[in-house]
Amino acid sequence: MNDINKDELLDLNKWKRFFFMVIYSFAINGVVGILIIIAAVQFFIYLFTSKINNQLQSANNWLHDFFSDSLNFLSFNTDAKPWPFNDKTEEPDSDEEVGIVEGESEEVNLDDGQPEQTTP
Repeated sequence: MNDINKDELLDLNKWKRFFFMVIYSFAINGVVGILIIIAAVQFFIYLFTSKINNQLQSANNWLHDFFSDSLNFLSFNTDAKPWPFNDKTEEPDSDEEVGIVEGESEEVNLDDGQPEQTTP
């Protein structure tokens, strides 16, 4: 038989992940119900106005992204924890280098009759 490695079993990072997996599994269970309610409300708004509500669509998109991120975390597709522990507005660390494109510019002379355009 294989011996149980106590160090692997008592690894604190693994137990932290288990804790977050339990929390996120309850969270996505609630998110599914909320997504269904939003879809029903959106349908009734569409039924009566023939337009969709942009605020509901924005909330739906955010919840969908949270659900997707949580499911990826639960299924070990990623080690990154979903919101609120991982903010997508931050720039992701990438190994790609940013290239600078150099080019030549031309001077443009404005006619005296045309007003000069300024950028805001």
